Amino acid sequence: MNERPAEPTPQPPTTEPPSAELVGKHKPGNRRVWWLIVVLLITLHALAWQRPAIAGWIGRRAMERASRDDMAAARDWLRVAEWVSPYAPETALATARVHRREGNLTEFGRELRRAEHLGIDPELALRESLLASAQSGQMSVAGPQLATLLETAGGDEAEICEAYAQGYMRVRDFSSALAMLHAWAGDFPKDARPHAWIGQIQAELSANEAAEAAFRTALRLDPKNASAALGLAQLLLDLKRPADAIPLFQIATSDPSLGASATVGLASALKAESRPEEAEAALDEALRRFPDDYRLLVEKANSAVEQGRYAEAESVLREEIEAGSNRREVRYAYALALRGLGRIDEATTHFEYATEAAKHTAVANRLINEVNEEPGNLQRRFAIGSTLLRYGNIEDGLMWLQSVLDADPRHQPTHQALAEYYESQVARHPRWITQARRHRVQAGPAPPALPADSPARADAGEEAPLATPTDPAP
Repeated sequence: MNERPAEPTPQPPTTEPPSAELVGKHKPGNRRVWWLIVVLLITLHALAWQRPAIAGWIGRRAMERASRDDMAAARDWLRVAEWVSPYAPETALATARVHRREGNLTEFGRELRRAEHLGIDPELALRESLLASAQSGQMSVAGPQLATLLETAGGDEAEICEAYAQGYMRVRDFSSALAMLHAWAGDFPKDARPHAWIGQIQAELSANEAAEAAFRTALRLDPKNASAALGLAQLLLDLKRPADAIPLFQIATSDPSLGASATVGLASALKAESRPEEAEAALDEALRRFPDDYRLLVEKANSAVEQGRYAEAESVLREEIEAGSNRREVRYAYALALRGLGRIDEATTHFEYATEAAKHTAVANRLINEVNEEPGNLQRRFAIGSTLLRYGNIEDGLMWLQSVLDADPRHQPTHQALAEYYESQVARHPRWITQARRHRVQAGPAPPALPADSPARADAGEEAPLATPTDPAP
């Protein structure tokens, strides 16, 4: 009998891991996943090291947008740049440019110093500083540097021309401003902005035909140019052509910086065309966008006064008055409302203030015309700035006072005037408390009031007592 072969003894399963060769042979996807992870880690590591460079590139895009007056886009770019890296000097420099173009020279100075601390190219920092000096009218400082700036502009030629043109306009040297603007327009024939500025100067000089031609050239190059649209609309309204002005005002109402002013003009044009309901609707819509804009509030109150709604007019301006507004237009409109309500004594107080403000503002405007003859006269600049600030032309007042500090950072009377102004604003805008404290510290002890016959007053060219450092805030 044949015997059956013995069956093999069962072996326990092995516990050794599969070899790398076996894995590679049977699991090719695993190796690719690990390589992708390695590459991703290397890329993330490189990006972490490159974050300042990436933020710098984004910051330069923000500067380009700011130079085109597209402030909303510029701020969007800046938010991204800050998120990528808060330590990129280009981001700080771009933020400084945004503040400069918006006229906030205090914040401009702070951001420029931050850019310098972070290591921005000194030449770029100097350029931005000189542009701020030019924009604020310090042509004795900025003027001699113009040729050098243009030679090293690096693509900023239009920015330089615009800042210098603004400075010449501020000191009312219109011939130099026009020369600068015409050169800009010649070098950049597709840029609408120099023509819009030319239009503004010609309108200021009452050269209506030249102004209209310049504004229309700007709008031909850029139909949505809000500055040109607003300038031409206001010119046409002054020429008693409200129907032609209305569509131009409507173009400018969408602009974030000019929208409030454009709406005031639009309301006036609509009322001139016997369309009061549309004027009211435009004002109401604008007040939803700009609830604190005094020009809109004044126009709303004046419209109510015209229709005999004196109580409504008074209520529109009450908060401004209770907050201590020293703007002549606000006080005068409030006086009209009070008179309509029969509150004659109260109205008289505000009428008297408006008359006083008009007188002193006229003196300050005369001094502005004289500044170009002696641009280094800081007492005259201080007299202009403090007077405009006291009587409600706040934006120009701050600009003139800042021009004093640009020349003499320790000028105590200017710090005193700015401390008083910002202290008066803290209740409504707590963000100003830092500014108030800084200027209060730098002001030092308050100097004695100048007597009426002081040579310093005479040197400032005053024909009536102007605001001094010890004048109480209105």
